[in-house]
Amino acid sequence: MYLEFWIVLAIIFLIGELMTGGFYLLSIGIGAIAAAILNYLQYSITTQIIAFILITLIFILISRPLYRKLNQNTVDKKSNTERLIGLKAKATDDIDSHKIGTINVNGEIWKAISDEMISKGEEVEIIDIEGVKLKVKKLDN
Repeated sequence: MYLEFWIVLAIIFLIGELMTGGFYLLSIGIGAIAAAILNYLQYSITTQIIAFILITLIFILISRPLYRKLNQNTVDKKSNTERLIGLKAKATDDIDSHKIGTINVNGEIWKAISDEMISKGEEVEIIDIEGVKLKVKKLDN
């Protein structure tokens, strides 16, 4: 009688899990699958609901450490521009505190600023990002 309900519920939560990736919806979907199996085996609705709740809770408790382990490094990931900090580059224009110049970083040209005078062709190090410009300093030799 409730077999279709449990199957539809499982499908909804499993598709939802594909969109979110937090393992909570997966746990609910697995609980619904367990209840559907019990319905197919003609257990009472009370047994199905209890199994649904217990299986869902068990899978949430099991999946949380797995989720944390899989996502432990995502907090510290840097944006593409933040990864440039610390890289070496070559000045393609003169740069000083009053003039925006350009630098070549890994084959890409970026606007750059500096607190010191940097001549075209000098090696620089990227020390910060200010808006869309990279802040650089002369490379210590």
